[in-house]
Amino acid sequence: MGINNFDKDKKLIKPNLKEVPENKAVDSNKTLTAKILELNDKQKKSEELFKKNVNDYRALFENSLDGIYKSTVDGKYIDANPALVRMLGYDSKEELLSKNIPNQIYFSKKYRPSPKNRNKIFETQLKKKDGNLIWVEISSRVIYEKEKPACYEGIVRNITERKKSEEKIIYLSFHDILTGLYNRAYFEEEIKRLNTQRQLPLSFIIADINNLKVVNDAFGHLEGDKLIVKVAEMLKAFCRNEDAVSRWGGDEFTVLLPKTSKEDAEEIANRIKNVTVSTSKQEIPLSISIGHATKEKMDQDFQNVIKEAEDNMYRHKLIERKSIYSSITSSLERTLYEKSLETRDHAERLKKLSQAIGKAIGLPDNIMDELSLLSALHDIGKIAISEEIITNGRKLTENEWAIIKKHPEIGYNICESNPQLVHIAEGVLGHHEWWDGKGYPQGLRGENIPVISRIISIADAYDVMIRGRTYKKAVTQKEAIKELKRCSGTQFDPKLVDIFINVVLKRK
Repeated sequence: MGINNFDKDKKLIKPNLKEVPENKAVDSNKTLTAKILELNDKQKKSEELFKKNVNDYRALFENSLDGIYKSTVDGKYIDANPALVRMLGYDSKEELLSKNIPNQIYFSKKYRPSPKNRNKIFETQLKKKDGNLIWVEISSRVIYEKEKPACYEGIVRNITERKKSEEKIIYLSFHDILTGLYNRAYFEEEIKRLNTQRQLPLSFIIADINNLKVVNDAFGHLEGDKLIVKVAEMLKAFCRNEDAVSRWGGDEFTVLLPKTSKEDAEEIANRIKNVTVSTSKQEIPLSISIGHATKEKMDQDFQNVIKEAEDNMYRHKLIERKSIYSSITSSLERTLYEKSLETRDHAERLKKLSQAIGKAIGLPDNIMDELSLLSALHDIGKIAISEEIITNGRKLTENEWAIIKKHPEIGYNICESNPQLVHIAEGVLGHHEWWDGKGYPQGLRGENIPVISRIISIADAYDVMIRGRTYKKAVTQKEAIKELKRCSGTQFDPKLVDIFINVVLKRK
């Protein structure tokens, strides 16, 4: 029977080589030997591949930038790679392996998932050796033996910077970056949250900074930002932790006050107002218009409450309009005298001289009033320029001179922002223009220059010459007249120079 034949009991019958021809027996032995060698070769290659895989895994384990660990079910590390040791701030792997994971590594036990939730990626916080917390993303799996959890394996990635970025994005989505207050988006959400029966009466305050544009134009946007921050801090100081103070817009703020009666809201508004009044003598006075309203019943639409508060604020702004602008004007004038070489005495002399010229040429009363105000505020733009440049008493550099030449435009912007000064804005802009068109900032020529600017430039030049400045010695009246005549037709209006010399000065 051949090698592949079975007996009746279906057992493999051993080959009887005696029954096999000699040459066939030899071939059979060779075939068996080849197969054994082939199997040995395959086994050797498998062992080599296994070793290579083990070495590759160990290299990956040791050199990975992410932490890799193996731990017992009850919370002891069996193994941890160098990246995890560094990530958690330990000096050695042995030190880390000695720690209890739930109690000493996790920020809180409740953040360590149970075995049934282990085969997933989750985020949590771990404690470093020094006590600092880091955010990590853990990809873990349960290793089972006989259908029971035997141990855990996982990869740990430090995502602290990512979480900080996410938190910053979330923060910025609900906060104003300049003041740190809540923004309008958060305010809208708070209305939904607080607009309940339990929070009634729900009061609302809206506050608007007066003349922020004037401050920006006169003192620069940095000072304007400081004013905004100052208002934010003041509002927070007057409100409770449960009140939602928000920056509603550029110069507007809102406050939501849960469980606050109309009377209490009014008292808070008045206290805020009193603080702003006390700043009226400061270089940049803090002026705010405030309105408030209260929702007392659930059937009231809160949008109507907001509108009522806004209407109250605008009504107060209208009533206080004159005093607001007067306060700003006085502050600007006071700052000009403090920062520049201009003095009240110079302004008064300029007013008399310019009015005398205006009267001599028959200007109407309204233009005479403009001349009077322009005498004091023609250089108002200088308040936005460094005091060092204005008062240094030396010859200006080319760059400093370029800065100085901007003051008519700055002054124009300031006046345009203030209804009490808007009528002299063009006069301020033109007071350094020359009759021959070689002045600044627009290069206007002749009668295209506002008449009040032409008058002020003559009166100002004369007073400076005969009074002198720290950087310029005073001259006699005769010398001043000679200089005016020399510049007549180039810098100054020749007709007005003639009237000033032959009419105004002869009357003195």
